[in-house]
Amino acid sequence: MWWFRPRGRDTHDRQNAAGPLSQGLKIPHGRQTIPRQQKKGTGVSSEAITSRPVSIDRAASSRVVSRTSWGEESRIRVGPADSYGQLTILDYRAPASFGPPRHLHHREDEVIELIEGQAVVWTPNLSFVLAPGDLVLLPKLGPHTWRAYGPKGIRFTATFIPGGFERFFQDIQRRRLLATDVAELRAVAADVGMDILGPPLSDEEVRQIIAEAEVL
Repeated sequence: MWWFRPRGRDTHDRQNAAGPLSQGLKIPHGRQTIPRQQKKGTGVSSEAITSRPVSIDRAASSRVVSRTSWGEESRIRVGPADSYGQLTILDYRAPASFGPPRHLHHREDEVIELIEGQAVVWTPNLSFVLAPGDLVLLPKLGPHTWRAYGPKGIRFTATFIPGGFERFFQDIQRRRLLATDVAELRAVAADVGMDILGPPLSDEEVRQIIAEAEVL
């Protein structure tokens, strides 16, 4: 497992980085595909650099959103069709105190970057607290889970490599499953290569992870 906590962000530089490229360019809201163009002054077409077009998902776009009956929400930002199956990126939200059961992925590495809220992450060998801006890589075949804590819900970007895990949330919504439909939920998880290993983190386990993080 790999865990990254940023020491600071240079917002000014990131805002200026796109300056000349975006000035005067009118792009409608939603998702666009930018056609390949010749690189000015080089005589080299971008066809020689990339095998597929660039994809953009605007923050205001309304792509496929899946919702569970217990309050999870995931919106596909980049799907397998955009990446030739190489990855899926989800904008994910969940209510306060929610956490999935302990599980592992047979197929995908999972990257979580926390955007809003607070969360604890559990693995057999290391547990820790995530704050907004923190990022964690959870390799496939590694047992893990997380849980939101505090009065507010949670939002993060979840990246799965390779793609395909987005079907988990879609199938739960399509089948109108409830949290009590344990056997059906296990079957949906198995369909995307995920094993359910145990229960979600308890209140006591969350308190213990937070307390240990404060000592470090």
